[in-house]
Amino acid sequence: MQESIQQLEKEIAEILAQTQGAFLTSVRGIGIVLAAGVSAEIGDPNKQKAINNLISYSGIIPKVKQTGGPQGKIQIKKVGKRCNRILKDYVVQSASHIGKHGPDELMSDHKRRDAQGQHADFGMARRYLRMALCLMRSHQTYLPKKYRNGKIKMEERAGYYLMAWPKLHEKWQRVSALDIAFDKHMPLGQWRNMIQEFYEIELKL
Repeated sequence: MQESIQQLEKEIAEILAQTQGAFLTSVRGIGIVLAAGVSAEIGDPNKQKAINNLISYSGIIPKVKQTGGPQGKIQIKKVGKRCNRILKDYVVQSASHIGKHGPDELMSDHKRRDAQGQHADFGMARRYLRMALCLMRSHQTYLPKKYRNGKIKMEERAGYYLMAWPKLHEKWQRVSALDIAFDKHMPLGQWRNMIQEFYEIELKL
């Protein structure tokens, strides 16, 4: 059974590696299976409608009802039952993993939401969907807010890529899909070559 699971994960990884969804594995806490599940349900990110429509479609936004006009009482109700339950399951699982094992800034956001009495997994799931679409559309790996600042020095950003690389490498190596994931014709392979050339660093395979 274990061998069958490993073979299935490898096949999933090989398919994922050929799509923009491969960039989701650059988020700490998001593995091959979760990335594949989310990207498969999203489909072509460039053909997706507005992000709010996707969030509603995934069933992770509660219904809001207001009575008595603009100043009336606002009632927050349960999320709608009509949604893509598969996508909902994958993004909520992803949000939970990010809350426990994700990048520091995302874990902090999850804890803040939880402390304020919000549904932290649903809140982070909405943020993750926005982030996932951005990564897939831009063909970029996850980059913390600090390193997205235009004033950051190239050396600092290069240092982050060198620090984050082993984790990304390990995810694909674990499922024996390094060769296909970082092939020069694949999305992650093209990204790796660009980063190495631009920052003059080596991301070793």
